[in-house]
Amino acid sequence: MRTEPLTIGEESFLTQRAAELFIQRLRNSQPLKTPIPEPHHSFLCALVARHPNASGKAGAGIRHFTVELAVHGTRCFYLTRVDGTKTDFSYFKCLRGED
Repeated sequence: MRTEPLTIGEESFLTQRAAELFIQRLRNSQPLKTPIPEPHHSFLCALVARHPNASGKAGAGIRHFTVELAVHGTRCFYLTRVDGTKTDFSYFKCLRGED
Protein backbone atom coordinates (compact mmCIF):
# COMPACT_ATOMS: atom_id res chain seq x y z
CA MET A 1 0.00 0.00 0.00
CA ARG A 2 1.25 3.45 -0.91
CA THR A 3 2.13 5.77 1.95
CA GLU A 4 3.21 8.80 -0.08
CA PRO A 5 0.77 11.59 -1.06
CA LEU A 6 -1.64 10.86 -3.89
CA THR A 7 -3.57 13.28 -6.11
CA ILE A 8 -6.66 12.25 -8.07
CA GLY A 9 -8.23 15.05 -10.07
CA GLU A 10 -8.60 18.01 -7.72
CA GLU A 11 -8.38 15.88 -4.56
CA SER A 12 -5.13 15.29 -2.66
CA PHE A 13 -4.61 12.56 -0.08
CA LEU A 14 -1.76 11.96 2.32
CA THR A 15 -1.95 8.19 1.81
CA GLN A 16 -3.63 5.59 -0.37
CA ARG A 17 -5.71 4.57 2.66
CA ALA A 18 -7.02 8.14 2.97
CA ALA A 19 -8.04 7.99 -0.71
CA GLU A 20 -9.78 4.64 -0.14
CA LEU A 21 -11.77 6.06 2.77
CA PHE A 22 -12.80 9.12 0.72
CA ILE A 23 -13.96 6.88 -2.16
CA GLN A 24 -15.84 4.55 0.19
CA ARG A 25 -17.65 7.52 1.79
CA LEU A 26 -18.52 8.82 -1.68
CA ARG A 27 -19.83 5.41 -2.78
CA ASN A 28 -21.88 4.96 0.39
CA SER A 29 -23.35 8.47 0.32
CA GLN A 30 -24.84 8.28 -3.18
CA PRO A 31 -28.40 7.16 -3.88
CA LEU A 32 -28.59 3.99 -5.95
CA LYS A 33 -28.92 4.23 -9.75
CA THR A 34 -28.79 8.04 -9.77
CA PRO A 35 -26.16 9.86 -11.87
CA ILE A 36 -23.42 11.22 -9.61
CA PRO A 37 -23.13 15.01 -9.97
CA GLU A 38 -20.11 17.30 -10.08
CA PRO A 39 -17.62 17.67 -8.54
CA HIS A 40 -17.71 13.92 -7.88
CA HIS A 41 -18.20 13.12 -11.59
CA SER A 42 -14.86 14.75 -12.46
CA PHE A 43 -13.15 13.01 -9.55
CA LEU A 44 -14.45 9.63 -10.74
CA CYS A 45 -13.27 10.36 -14.30
CA ALA A 46 -9.78 11.02 -12.94
CA LEU A 47 -10.00 7.86 -10.83
CA VAL A 48 -10.99 5.68 -13.82
CA ALA A 49 -8.12 7.21 -15.83
CA ARG A 50 -5.79 5.45 -13.36
CA HIS A 51 -7.34 2.01 -14.05
CA PRO A 52 -4.98 -0.47 -15.79
CA ASN A 53 -7.64 -0.87 -18.52
CA ALA A 54 -8.81 2.76 -18.49
CA SER A 55 -9.43 2.96 -22.24
CA GLY A 56 -11.48 -0.25 -22.18
CA LYS A 57 -13.51 0.93 -19.22
CA ALA A 58 -14.22 4.40 -20.65
CA GLY A 59 -14.76 3.23 -24.25
CA ALA A 60 -15.89 6.15 -26.44
CA GLY A 61 -16.39 8.31 -23.34
CA ILE A 62 -18.16 8.43 -20.00
CA ARG A 63 -21.68 9.83 -19.80
CA HIS A 64 -22.17 9.39 -16.06
CA PHE A 65 -21.44 7.32 -12.97
CA THR A 66 -23.88 5.58 -10.66
CA VAL A 67 -23.73 3.42 -7.56
CA GLU A 68 -25.59 0.13 -7.85
CA LEU A 69 -25.82 -3.14 -6.00
CA ALA A 70 -23.30 -5.73 -7.16
CA VAL A 71 -23.87 -9.47 -7.38
CA HIS A 72 -23.30 -10.05 -3.66
CA GLY A 73 -25.42 -7.09 -2.55
CA THR A 74 -22.51 -4.71 -1.99
CA ARG A 75 -22.48 -1.19 -3.37
CA CYS A 76 -20.36 -0.74 -6.49
CA PHE A 77 -19.49 2.09 -8.87
CA TYR A 78 -20.72 1.76 -12.45
CA LEU A 79 -20.02 3.98 -15.40
CA THR A 80 -22.35 4.49 -18.34
CA ARG A 81 -20.59 5.24 -21.60
CA VAL A 82 -21.80 7.72 -24.20
CA ASP A 83 -22.98 4.79 -26.34
CA GLY A 84 -25.29 3.64 -23.51
CA THR A 85 -23.28 0.58 -22.47
CA LYS A 86 -22.37 0.22 -18.83
CA THR A 87 -19.69 -1.50 -16.74
CA ASP A 88 -18.52 -1.63 -13.18
CA PHE A 89 -14.97 -0.82 -12.12
CA SER A 90 -12.80 -1.49 -9.13
CA TYR A 91 -11.58 1.61 -7.36
CA PHE A 92 -8.88 -0.59 -5.77
CA LYS A 93 -7.48 -1.33 -9.24
CA CYS A 94 -7.59 2.39 -10.01
CA LEU A 95 -5.65 3.23 -6.85
CA ARG A 96 -3.16 0.41 -7.11
CA GLY A 97 -2.83 0.24 -10.90
CA GLU A 98 -3.20 -3.55 -10.78
CA ASP A 99 -5.12 -5.94 -13.03
